[in-house]
Amino acid sequence: MLACDPARTPGRTSPLDGWRVIAEPAALDAATWPTGSTVVRISPDDAFVIAAAPGGAAPVVTADIHAIITPEHGFAGATLTVDEVAHVGLHHIEWELPAQRPALAQGRIAGVPAKLVLHADGSALLLVACAARAELEERLA
Repeated sequence: MLACDPARTPGRTSPLDGWRVIAEPAALDAATWPTGSTVVRISPDDAFVIAAAPGGAAPVVTADIHAIITPEHGFAGATLTVDEVAHVGLHHIEWELPAQRPALAQGRIAGVPAKLVLHADGSALLLVACAARAELEERLA
């Protein structure tokens, strides 16, 4: 079990509502993101925009006429505290976490493909495909 507040279930994920945006990197750099959303730049030309509320407004990408903007319901996420990030890094990750933050780190976590959106304060957002959600939660428990 992760060292944390016993009232919470660490690593317990919830489905995330959002948008997938695939466009030229410069177009993503210039995009207008919905207020309150969280943008996870998965790769230079691919972003997952987590809506502030279910059914939230779509991102606006005008600098790439071929941009693909589509609803995304394939990710689940959990917020991890600084202590939980340290525990997961020590016990469930075989690769080195980036020292510089904020950063996106991705690889196997507890043997399951996942991503960590590492925040400047040391906390993180754990992202996992919904299809692998139960397996990751079980392995982190």
